[in-house]
Amino acid sequence: MQKANTCSKKTLLHRITQAALVGLLCAGFYGCATLSEGECKTADWHEIGRKDGSKGYTRARLHKHYEACAEYKIEPQADRYYAGREVGLNQYCTPRKGFDEGRGGNRYRGVCPPDLERGFLAAFSKGEMIHEIDTNIESVERDISRKEQFLSDDDTSSKERLELHRELRELYDKLRELNRDLFRLERLYLLDL
Repeated sequence: MQKANTCSKKTLLHRITQAALVGLLCAGFYGCATLSEGECKTADWHEIGRKDGSKGYTRARLHKHYEACAEYKIEPQADRYYAGREVGLNQYCTPRKGFDEGRGGNRYRGVCPPDLERGFLAAFSKGEMIHEIDTNIESVERDISRKEQFLSDDDTSSKERLELHRELRELYDKLRELNRDLFRLERLYLLDL
């Protein structure tokens, strides 16, 4: 009975894995187009450029639109697109957006014009620092959770419990310190924006 149960679990896992792979392949195949046929036919290329710029997309994004619309024999209006993209980049390349991008752990693609890039990157760097603290907090919280789980295990010896208590005290101290740093930096950096 145990062997049959193991086989059915493996078969089920295999089927789930296959379904997930098929789903990913379909999403990858159909999800590549940046615009639908209707969007290509009714496109306001200035607005598409503005939206792409406001999201920090590189100039190469227009090539993706070319590929998407070529299937419908529609060619994007590059001059209108790039004019709109410039407007969008002025919305994207702000210190506030730089901070948010850095804090989100996102990558800067080098899209900001030189006159806006300095402020964007200064704030981006501050956001990255906070992202790093957030990441460290998550790591410490995972460590605490694991150690607390070992502590509640009936098979844990009294010697191991003493060691776990000591390690947990250190982790809680580290967590408090990280939270203080996070609070201090958030206040400091958000006042600058």
